[in-house]
Amino acid sequence: MLSDLIYRLRTLFCRKSVEDELQEELQYHLEREAEKYRKAGATPEEAMRRARLALGGPEQARQQCREARGTRLFDDLMQDLRYGLRTLGKSPGFAAVTILTLALGIGACTAIFSVVNAVLIRSLPYGDVQRLVYLFTPNPHYADVPVEAFGPSYADFFDLQRQGHSFASMATFEQASFSSASQNTAVRVGGARVDGNFFFTLQSFPEVGRAIGPEDDRPGHNNVVIISHALWQSMFAGSTQILTKSLRLNGGLYQIIGVMPPEFGYPHDTDFPPGAGAGNGTGTDVWVPLALSPQQKAARDDMTGNAIARLKPGVSIREAQAEMSTLMARLDLLHQAEMRGWGAFVKPFRDSAVGSVRTLMWLLLGAVSLVLCIASGNAANLLLARAAARTHELGVRATLGAAKGRMIRQMLTESLLLGLAGGLVGIVLAYVFLRGLLRLNPGDIPRLNEASIDARALCFTLLVAVLTSVLFGILPAFIAARINLVEFLKAGGNRGSVGTGNRLRSSLVIGEIALVVILLAGAGLLLHSYVNIESVQTGFSSSTVSMNIRLDAQYASRDQRLAFYRSLLGKIQSIPGTESAGVISALPLSGSESLSSFWVDGYANQKDQLVNGRTITPQYFFAMGIPFVKGRSFTDEDGEGHPLVVIINQAFAEKYFGNRDPVGLGMRTPGPHDPLKTVIGVVGNVHHTSLEAAAPPEVYEPLWQTDIGQGAFVAIRSSLPPENIATSVRAALRIIDPNLAFAGIQTMGDLISQATAHRRFQTTLLTAFAGTAMLLGMVGIYGLLAYSVKQRTAEIGVRIALGASRGRVLGMILRQGFQLTVAGLLLGLAGALALTRVLVSSLYGVSAVDPATFAVVPTLLLLVTLAACLIPARRAANVDPMRTLRDE
Repeated sequence: MLSDLIYRLRTLFCRKSVEDELQEELQYHLEREAEKYRKAGATPEEAMRRARLALGGPEQARQQCREARGTRLFDDLMQDLRYGLRTLGKSPGFAAVTILTLALGIGACTAIFSVVNAVLIRSLPYGDVQRLVYLFTPNPHYADVPVEAFGPSYADFFDLQRQGHSFASMATFEQASFSSASQNTAVRVGGARVDGNFFFTLQSFPEVGRAIGPEDDRPGHNNVVIISHALWQSMFAGSTQILTKSLRLNGGLYQIIGVMPPEFGYPHDTDFPPGAGAGNGTGTDVWVPLALSPQQKAARDDMTGNAIARLKPGVSIREAQAEMSTLMARLDLLHQAEMRGWGAFVKPFRDSAVGSVRTLMWLLLGAVSLVLCIASGNAANLLLARAAARTHELGVRATLGAAKGRMIRQMLTESLLLGLAGGLVGIVLAYVFLRGLLRLNPGDIPRLNEASIDARALCFTLLVAVLTSVLFGILPAFIAARINLVEFLKAGGNRGSVGTGNRLRSSLVIGEIALVVILLAGAGLLLHSYVNIESVQTGFSSSTVSMNIRLDAQYASRDQRLAFYRSLLGKIQSIPGTESAGVISALPLSGSESLSSFWVDGYANQKDQLVNGRTITPQYFFAMGIPFVKGRSFTDEDGEGHPLVVIINQAFAEKYFGNRDPVGLGMRTPGPHDPLKTVIGVVGNVHHTSLEAAAPPEVYEPLWQTDIGQGAFVAIRSSLPPENIATSVRAALRIIDPNLAFAGIQTMGDLISQATAHRRFQTTLLTAFAGTAMLLGMVGIYGLLAYSVKQRTAEIGVRIALGASRGRVLGMILRQGFQLTVAGLLLGLAGALALTRVLVSSLYGVSAVDPATFAVVPTLLLLVTLAACLIPARRAANVDPMRTLRDE
């Protein structure tokens, strides 16, 4: 036994190569085997010869040594695990607190990773998405319009398709919205009109049936439709005979030729900037052929389409950009003179799909990583305190010959057990966190609803648990293993100078507080911005009920459309409780926009100046609660054959009329040679596109003098609840045309909520992370002070016995806590001033160094610190000196 112990100690402390260790182990076994023969009377040489024969030669002996070594390592590992489980079992409170602390950090981190995985990492449901690109044709004359708002005109698209050599395939499409009627009930479904190359370019094909091909993309042959998996299940109950069925869309009958897979829903509203897409808001559930006529294919100045392309193998985006720029420079000359200036922009498909939210995703992952670091710091502090409490045990083990390496391995094993247990509990918490997070879905984050705890997320959790275990376990393990045997034996085995890690624990707490300050400052700035946005005056009533309607092909003429809207408004006005109702071409905050050029008499007009144009009916302003500043509203008399009139908003009046009274003055749209239109009124500013952008100049024209196209919005002011209004309006529409349906029925307050949903999502999450971090940080301060009081009980008892007042003892402990807090606070404020600058683009009405935020954060932290310090401080002040001296 003694020789075996000596051998184990030697192998643990000596760092040799594997072969050297095997050679020593072989020699050790040879000597032990030879010892048997010497005891039986053999000479030393004979005993060694017999030992070599018994072990079967050098190579066989080496193999046996390797097997024995592996078995011994496995046995040691199992012994460490059993010992770790027994040790943690003796301290269930310590284990529970540590596991829960880690679970909070790991669970939150896993939940956010699941979101990042769904949005940024997980493969898109398209073939070789790295070669997919969008094709845009920006125009510098329209500086206020997003680059992604203009795709190539149809004439430009087909010229690029014929003349270009960079793309393996190209496709064009339009977002659309359809009314689907069956059994006298009509519903609205979102969809797209696509050309024959659409599915081939995406390399995404139906799970049932076939894709739309070039043979379907012809006028007269285009009555076919592909439906989404969700529509297949909801409308057709997953029928296996789906390819024999038809779907009525906008009054026409379409033969179903395919069903797309569940994960396919392109195009999404989130793929386009506000105003660039149709804004159908219901997702894409049907795809029908685009079937352009020869006249449409030749339209050079109609920029309503969208274009995607697939790069040829070996062609880079830069090369495709260069070629498209060259081609567009030639094609631009074919446009009308006033419509020239079109360029080229080739954008990676993935960047367009997730580029707008990539910063937000990494911001959330970075914030939750700080929470995990704070949780790990708390766990490390707990292990350091526990290691100090195990001084006697570790000293005895060291005295009996336990190696430092073995003790370090043992404590790392315990931290690994805690980390894995924290990971298991963290998975449960991650599921709960993710469910709550999805309830906050703002609706503009691509594929957020697909986030789940999948295999990749579980692997991430395992990796985080293991790394966290090493992170919070390695330093306590090394410090605990630094046993000074001389001092331990001098102390009689009761105390020893085991590295209790006081400075390290204090440093960890200071670091935690610094991270808390950074999170609190970031959350405070975002919260301040959110409050500023919520206080923005929208310019309209939030109680107005709105809905969207889209006419089908039977309303082809302007007269038919005007007759429909007159009839609809007449029936809505007759509904009891209705105060006013109006129609507008583009509703505020709906994602729909309409730009037109204009010319103001008496103003230094510039070429290509644009204005937001709206077409409305007379009662629209009253239905929306938009106030008049001066002048009058439209009337039914402002129709065809009467003088042309317009109404402008305050922003337009201030910018283009200056100090002049605009009422009675004239302007022209869309150009200087068009008929003069008289301004008859000025209304208040309305936030149409965003609550965060200043209200732009706007012009309103009467519907009865112009046209509104196939799609429009209805606004209703009524004393009835919104659900009653919706029921009554549906009944009225059913009487007029049972094949039409409303969509997006909601109050303007709902639209305001949707407009702020993205900011509310990030603000809520960062505030939750900051709150969790502050809780963990205060637990860390409390734990450190509680342990300090326990460790200094004898000292405190002596102080009190020598005359120190309880108030003085209370102040001593509070001072210790506040010193840590102030140190962490100063460090954190420095970090916050540097790191919060990355939030500049996310702030509204507040600077990155907002004095109010940087005043509230320290105040809040000091108050919470006071609460965390009071219990340990009072416990110290209540120490009984007599009992303490007796114990000593």
